[in-house]
Amino acid sequence: MKKIILISPLLSLLWLSFTVILAGNSYPDYSHVSQFMSELGATGSPDGDLVNYFGFIPTELFILLFLLALLKVMHKSKLLVLGVACIAVYALSLIAAAFYPCDFQCRPVDPSFSHDMHMLFGAIAYLAGIVGVAILAIDSKNWCESKVPLASGFLIAACAFALMLNLDAELPYVGLVQRCMEILVYAWFCVYAFYVTRVLK
Repeated sequence: MKKIILISPLLSLLWLSFTVILAGNSYPDYSHVSQFMSELGATGSPDGDLVNYFGFIPTELFILLFLLALLKVMHKSKLLVLGVACIAVYALSLIAAAFYPCDFQCRPVDPSFSHDMHMLFGAIAYLAGIVGVAILAIDSKNWCESKVPLASGFLIAACAFALMLNLDAELPYVGLVQRCMEILVYAWFCVYAFYVTRVLK
């Protein structure tokens, strides 16, 4: 279980990174600075189905595996269970968002039902993920002598929330904002996993 806890969030981060980089390279004139990651899986994008089903969904399956392993080995305090539940909502909502791709370029004048659902699931995911990070950070006081998971969790949750509030499609650097937010969250999962494995026998 220690290996699963340590490796699964790292695999999730790497899987997402490679998906976005590879799909972006095959998307004509795609900008990682100004365009959403969801545009890579949008209706009409060059590799939409591949990105959604073999990129975004496996990314979150690794997170769900990480959460199941945590519940298997950690003392199930109320805060831990609540934090894990929030992160599960995050992962499951992003999986749902992959099944409902946004419209081409994710900036439609007349959005489809699929686009509206994508945006709804995305908003739920980001909010739940940020809350989950904060809760797991608080719970880390119960089992970890180091203050790193607690301090970094609060810092990352605060930064991610600020970035989420700036996910405005009209911003010329909205793609960069989204990537920074997601990298912070996934990187904290890796930090958290490292400290969990340090206390496991």
